[in-house]
Order: sequence, then C-alpha cells, then structure tokens
Amino acid sequence: MGDEVEVGTLDERGVSRRRILGGAGAALVGGAGAALVGACGSSGDEATPIGGGVAGTTTVEFRGRIRQTGNQGESFSCVGYLTRATGLDASKLFSGATQNLASSLLTASATGDLVARVLDRDVHLLDIAGVLELYQRDPATSQAPDFAKPESFKQGTLAARFDLTLQDVLAVFATAKGIPTLTGDMRQTSASGFGKVGLRFRMTASGLGTLTDPVTLNAELEIAGNWAVV
Repeated sequence: MGDEVEVGTLDERGVSRRRILGGAGAALVGGAGAALVGACGSSGDEATPIGGGVAGTTTVEFRGRIRQTGNQGESFSCVGYLTRATGLDASKLFSGATQNLASSLLTASATGDLVARVLDRDVHLLDIAGVLELYQRDPATSQAPDFAKPESFKQGTLAARFDLTLQDVLAVFATAKGIPTLTGDMRQTSASGFGKVGLRFRMTASGLGTLTDPVTLNAELEIAGNWAVV
C-alpha cells in the first residue's frame, strides 16, 4: 500500500515512539488471528490494560483517512489502523512481516457530526462530536482493509468503543489545501480485550487536507497521530 511502518518496542513508561512494550508484548505473542486476551485483559501487568499506561504518556499510534461530507460539510467519517499499542507486539498488530494497511489487525472506524465552525481567511476551526470503534480483524476470515471500502474496517471483533470530542484547526496554505491539527478527548465506553471502560485518552493528529467541493465544504484528510493516557 506504500505506507509501511517500522516496528520496534515501547519502553515501560510508554513514552518511546519507536519501541513496543517488550516484556508485556512477549507474553502475548501468538497467531495473528488469535484473541488479544480475555475481556478487559492486561498488558502483562494486571493493573495496566492493553493500550493503557502512565498518565501523560503516549500509548497508541495510528494512521487514518477522514471524509467530510453533507450539504454543508457537517458529517465526518474516519477509518484507520493502529501501528503501535502498549502491551501488543508486532504479531498482534500486523499479520505478516510487512507492516501496512493490508496486514493491519487492529482497525478503527469513527463517525461524527459538526458541533461548531468558525471560518477565517487562512485558519479555520471545527468542533466535532462522535464515536470511535476499534476492531480486531482475523486475516483468515476477513478481507484486507481498504480505504476505498470503509466497511472493511469494521470486520471481526469489536475490541473497544469510545466517545470522542474533537477540535480541528485547519491552516490553509494553498488553494483547496490545508494542514489539519486535530486534538480530541476520548472516553472508553466498552471494552473486550483492549483498554477498559472509563479509560481516557488525549488524541492528537496532523496530516494533509484537500477540499473536494468548495460549495458544500466537503473534504478529504490523510492523518497520522497518537493517543496519550490522561
């Protein structure tokens, strides 16, 4: 897919972005399609759920695509996949040696609605509220995720669900082109192998946005970012 990622390990504090939690991940190594762990499982430490960690540290990294649609650009959908998560090694995140979208095992799908919008000359502000779901895909029984097929990101077992409030600050740098800076608050509302109910994250992301319709303000965004425990 042209978006391969380098996999390593995260240190015990969850602050390194080039490493994955070695000791905890080793305890979870198994077949690519195997369950992460039991419901609300832990990352080698019973007090720390998968994806959790010390407050203020980055524990999850992801890539994704956002589509803004509707008559006034009021509807949002996002699909993507996790590239890092505390407590999970590469075999739990990807089905093979090549780590990219096609081999991803933890996929995300989110929908949201526009709450408020302030348009200015070169910097625009949008507030969005929605829900994000995380799925564990079994490559033996499902097709590879495809950004052109949003439903392909909702295959397998629902591993977690989050309420999401998001702010998007878009800096326009050329005609129909902008750089989004997204910050969001996530509150986990269901858990089945990832995280735990009540866990909170602070999400940040950036990337590139393209205006596809200047009348309806429809747009497409390519993003990458992370979640930090709060």
